[in-house]
Amino acid sequence: MAPTAAPLRSLQPGQVFKPSGHQIIAQYLAPRALRGDTTTVPGLVADNVDVFSATNPAALPFHPSSRRDNGEVWGYFYGDYPTDDVRPVPGGCWVRYGAEKGYVHGHGGAMEAVAFRRRFAFHVTWRADDGGVVVVRTPWLMKEYRLNKGAAAFRAAAARVGRKANMDCVVRKIFAKPPPPPPPCSSEVEEFPASGYPGGEEAGYSSDEDLKRVGCRFVEEPARKRGPFCVV
Repeated sequence: MAPTAAPLRSLQPGQVFKPSGHQIIAQYLAPRALRGDTTTVPGLVADNVDVFSATNPAALPFHPSSRRDNGEVWGYFYGDYPTDDVRPVPGGCWVRYGAEKGYVHGHGGAMEAVAFRRRFAFHVTWRADDGGVVVVRTPWLMKEYRLNKGAAAFRAAAARVGRKANMDCVVRKIFAKPPPPPPPCSSEVEEFPASGYPGGEEAGYSSDEDLKRVGCRFVEEPARKRGPFCVV
């Protein structure tokens, strides 16, 4: 059964909900973490959705205004705590990639990271004939935002947190970008990664080093035997 959520807030025609990382942290994550508050702009970040119970990210309850005819889709979801670097799910596994990004606040010597963002790519996995794990990349990506509980600003606020506070909570953006258009007919054709998507943060597939770190390997042709697992 696909995860469900309370109906999202209606948006005016032509409006889209695409906050920046700073806006996610200040307007949605911090109020939820410190006070359990989701009423700043209710319904735009889905609550009570277990994103890791979906057999495929496409089964998540994305708002109709967050879909494009070109295949782009995105959505925002609260979570109770950060996930692991590798998170198996019924249809594959989410694998962390790239460096963690810190969001800094303050000036001079008082500057410190008050929040962090990690990135994940969704992989479908197979058991190869030789017993190894074959990883096939997909277009689905995730950004996970969490507060830095050790930051001075939050240590001072610890005594004043609300009854529903949860300093471990996160906001996750799950999205898929449309595939790039085919290259024009030319004797010089730009080469793209095996995923078919150009590089960059939004493309962001796990590198060979990321896959080796979690004990997986990548091949072009998937094996015949499929299984919803990821071995670490």
